[in-house]
Amino acid sequence: MFLTEANVLHYLLERRFADLESVAGGDYRVRNLTRRNRNFHVTCGAREYLVKQPKKWNRKSRRSLEREAAVYWQTKIDPGFQPIKALAPESYGYDPAQSILILEYLTEQSNLHRRRDRFAPHVARLAGAAMGAFHRDMRTVSRPAVLPTFKPWCLSAHDAGPDELEDQTEGQRELLRVVQKHSDFGRALGSLREEWREETAIHGDWKLENCLVSPAGERIHAIDWEFANWGDPFWDIGTMLQSWWNLWVCRSSACRIEEVQPALKAFLEGYASEDRRDPVEMTARALRFAAARMLQTAYEWLDDADKMNAAAVRLSQASLNIFTRPEWALEQLFGADWN
Repeated sequence: MFLTEANVLHYLLERRFADLESVAGGDYRVRNLTRRNRNFHVTCGAREYLVKQPKKWNRKSRRSLEREAAVYWQTKIDPGFQPIKALAPESYGYDPAQSILILEYLTEQSNLHRRRDRFAPHVARLAGAAMGAFHRDMRTVSRPAVLPTFKPWCLSAHDAGPDELEDQTEGQRELLRVVQKHSDFGRALGSLREEWREETAIHGDWKLENCLVSPAGERIHAIDWEFANWGDPFWDIGTMLQSWWNLWVCRSSACRIEEVQPALKAFLEGYASEDRRDPVEMTARALRFAAARMLQTAYEWLDDADKMNAAAVRLSQASLNIFTRPEWALEQLFGADWN
């Protein structure tokens, strides 16, 4: 079955996650939060859930949700997964036949992408410290079977054939043609692929939208663990950095880089404080991974597009600028005093 606003409550009733008394009394609500997946926020009496199901019924989408469910299950049975358990919402159940995952809905948490203080140094430092502690603590355990090892597909985008990626739109194919046309992309992406390090557990999609901040601003949760794997921590670092400065790249008239810079610096400082690194020394490598992640973001934003849009053009051009003018990019993004 495919979940809809009309039938998700019936699904929960059948599996006793909801009760007829609350439904009969009208004490329930369903909110459609669908993006990459079918997502529904369901309130039934005092209980609240986030119910997820793949929007595209293909092997890739179903396997991603299956991996997320496996990660949550591992947090319940494996003490080595305590660092993930501390960050992730609780899982209440997984239906493999229907690819449906039922999760705790973090009611009072706010999405960092939408927060007014998303550029505030104290919030960025909190996010950096949470990520740094997670990478540090997971590095001490042996790689569990539930976390595969693989390199992000975008690091091979310059070599991708027309049929290698599933369900491409014409906009996505156009972006790949742009990447393959410019040899600088190929050299930079190939270099990152060669130096990829399988060091620790990584979230795989740690961006502003997947960070939830507690009301008092003292705790971070990370959601959407579909792409969790054992890989290079700089992929998570770069993903988070680019999700901040994408706001400037795509809306430079509404967001000045001077607003963003304090968050970028504080994030790296927070990370370095937990993972025992020098924040300035981290920057050059983090920039390169962020540039690669910008290309992946552009690709994701073209999911329903029949041609490249303005946002994808800006992101791909910014990515190329970082790869070809790293010293200029460092000064632009972090300021002349970051050295």
